[in-house]
Formats: sequence, C-alpha cells, structure tokens
Amino acid sequence: MTDEVQTLLSGRRPLVVVFQASSALVAGIGLAWTYYGQRVVMDVGGSCADGGPYVSAQPCPDGAGLMAVGIPVMLLFVIGATFAATISETPLPVFPMWAVLFGTLGWNFLEYGFADPKSVSWIVCGVVFWLIAAPAVPLTLGALRSRSTDRPGQAGVRVYWISIYLGLGAIGWGLGWWSFDSWT
Repeated sequence: MTDEVQTLLSGRRPLVVVFQASSALVAGIGLAWTYYGQRVVMDVGGSCADGGPYVSAQPCPDGAGLMAVGIPVMLLFVIGATFAATISETPLPVFPMWAVLFGTLGWNFLEYGFADPKSVSWIVCGVVFWLIAAPAVPLTLGALRSRSTDRPGQAGVRVYWISIYLGLGAIGWGLGWWSFDSWT
C-alpha cells in the first residue's frame, strides 16, 4: 500500500471507509436525480401531478419522479456516512452535502427566475435556498483546518477525505445524469 492509503486507513475500520466512500457516490446520484427532476418540473411551470382522485391539468414529465427517490436516498446515505465518519474520525459529509444540495437547487430557481422576469417567486426561492446553503460552506471549509487536538498527519487526512467526497460525488453525479437521461 502507498503511504497515502495507509494514512487514510490508519486506525479505521475498512468496511466503514468503504461505506463512507460508497455513500458519496450514492449521494451524487441522488443529487443529480433531484437537480434534473426539479428542472423538468420547472420546465412545465413548477407543478404537476399524475393519477389519483385529483388529476392535474399538467401531467408530470418523465424523470420528475426520480426527485422523490433522489432526496431520501441521498439523505439516508449521507446520514449513515456521517455516523460512520464519527467512528472513523473523518470529516462529516453532511456539511458538503448540505451546501451542494441547497446551492444547486437554489441555482435552478435563480436560473429559471431570471430567464422569466415574471417569476419573482423563483428568484426569492433561489435566494432563500442559497441562504440555507451558506452556513454549510464555512463548516465544510472549517473541516479542512487543523485543530490542536488532531493526531499528527490528521489535517492531511481531512484534505484527502474531502477530496474523496467531492470526487466520488462528482462520479455519482455523472452516473445520476446518465441514468436520468436514459430514463427520460
């Protein structure tokens, strides 16, 4: 094993590490499904419904249902990975997920709101979502700083872990985009 891998695994349970890494991948997939699901719903005006006793005049486009799957799956895996991170003494993935989730959904609201000047409510929603995302940014960046209680070399391990979260999350996003595009 390389020194970096040994440093990452030192004192950590391998199954916990694998769960954390796979959770970042699954979170990326769930985030992509949520992001693209929100966009297809916004493309038809922001609301839709299918079936049931109260049939809407606007049926939901293909892919809209993936948003209802993406959010809970992403949250369950990230919450599980957060508990695993406390066991393995690695950065908590809940803060990067929080920032990225609300930041990307806020981006959708702002993009669609500025594209249609009559959609002031979407601009307001976008600003609110970015305000919700804002506290997670310093918490994520704070996880990269060294603390006096760290073991030697621990600060470098945090940088690796944040890189792993972001890298596997980006791969998950690509898989989520690909699967969303395939199903729609």
